[in-house]
Amino acid sequence: MAVQIKAWCDKHHLDPAHAIVLGGVHTVTDDVLLEILGSVKAFGKTKIVDKHRDTTFKTDFVLVQTFCDVTTQTLPDQVGVPGELGPWPIHVLPAASEESEDFQTKLLSFLQHEGKSIDDVKGLLNTSPVDVNTALITAISSLVDKCNAAPTDTQSYRKLRMFSGTRPIPNGEEEYDAWAEQTTHMLEEWQCGDAIKKQRIVESLKGPAADIIRFLRAQNPNATANDYMQALETAFGTTESSSDLLVKFRQTFQSEGEKLSLYLLRLDKLLHCIFRKGGVQLADMDRLRIEQVVRGALPQDMMAMRIRMTHKLRPPPSFNELLREVREEEDMLQVATVAAASAQTDTKGPKAEHATKSKFKRNAPPQRLKTNSDQPGIFCYRCGEDGHYMRECNGVENLQKVNKRLIKLTKKSGNYHGAQ
Repeated sequence: MAVQIKAWCDKHHLDPAHAIVLGGVHTVTDDVLLEILGSVKAFGKTKIVDKHRDTTFKTDFVLVQTFCDVTTQTLPDQVGVPGELGPWPIHVLPAASEESEDFQTKLLSFLQHEGKSIDDVKGLLNTSPVDVNTALITAISSLVDKCNAAPTDTQSYRKLRMFSGTRPIPNGEEEYDAWAEQTTHMLEEWQCGDAIKKQRIVESLKGPAADIIRFLRAQNPNATANDYMQALETAFGTTESSSDLLVKFRQTFQSEGEKLSLYLLRLDKLLHCIFRKGGVQLADMDRLRIEQVVRGALPQDMMAMRIRMTHKLRPPPSFNELLREVREEEDMLQVATVAAASAQTDTKGPKAEHATKSKFKRNAPPQRLKTNSDQPGIFCYRCGEDGHYMRECNGVENLQKVNKRLIKLTKKSGNYHGAQ
C-alpha cells in the first residue's frame, strides 16, 4: 500500500507527511466525511484531494491532505461514526518509506515511465527461456544497476553563495541579481529531487530572505523550488515587468570610450533579468543578444563593424563564444598599440631623436597629395568593390567579400598577431 500512496501523492504534488488514505468509503458526501475527519485533532485541518474506485469491494479510496504532519502524530487505526458510518481504515506512508525508496518503488516508477505494468513483466517472465529476448535481459540488467546505484542527492555539491537581502550588502555576500542568476543556473544543473533543491536554497539564506521563505512555507507547505525563487524575486528583484525590461534592453547602447566586452556584460546582465521574469525563452537569448550588439554598438568600433558584416553568415553565438572573440581582438589591438608606441620611441635619447628628425626634414623629398587609391580601407561596405562608398553603391550585396576586405584591412593595421 505504501507504494500506491507514494505514487498517488507524487501525482498531485502532495507531501506524503501531510497525507492519509481512507479505505472502504461508501455512500457518504464530502461534507460529512470532512466533518468526521475534523473530529480527529491529530489531522488538523483536512482537504479531500482525490478518490479512486476499489473495484473489488465496490468502495472508494480517498486521498486526504492534512494540516499536521501525520508521521509525528499518534493516529487511530480507523475513523467513522459507530453504528452509522464506517469504520474506514486509515493508511499513511511510513517515515522510513518516505526517506528512501526501495527497489519496488523504483521498478514501478520505471514501468510507469515506459507505459508498462507489473502484469506485462510477469507475462514476459512466464515465457520459456528460448523466447526470452536478449534485449530484455539487457534492459532488466540496466534497470537493476540504476536501482542499486547511489542516489545523486547524497553526492557532494557546490553550495550556493549566501544571501540575506539586507542593505547595505554585508561582506561576503552578493547583490540579489548575481545570487539569483547563479542559483537559477544551479537549479537547472542539479540532478536531484525538488525537496533537496529547496533544502539547498534554504541553506544559502539568512535574515530577511530566510523570513520570506519561512512565511511561504507556512502558507503553502507544498511550494516548489521555483516557488521559492519566485517569492525571492518578488521581494528583492526589480519591480519592472518583463516588457519594461525588454524595452530597456532595446534602448541600451554602447557608451563612448566603453569597451565592447564591457557592453556585452551589461547587455547579458539585463537579458538574464528578463529571462527570470519570463519575458524571453532560453533558446532566443543568443539571437536577441547579437541583434542588440549589431544595433547598439558604436558605429566606429572595428570589432562591432566585423560583427555587423558577419553575423548573418552563421548561427547566433553563445555569450561565452561572443565574449571570448571580442576579448581576444581587444587584447590583439592593445598589444599592437603598445608595439606601435614603442617603435616610435628612439632608444638614443631625446637629443639624437631631435637631430634625426631635423635631418629627415632637410633631406626629405617633397610629398605628393594622397588619392583615394592610396588610402587603405576605402571600398564599398555593400559590394566590396573599390572606387565608391556604400551610399553610392548600386551593386549586389556581397557580405562575404566585404568581410574578407575588413579582415585584410585589420591585419594591415596591426590588430592581429604577426602584423607588420
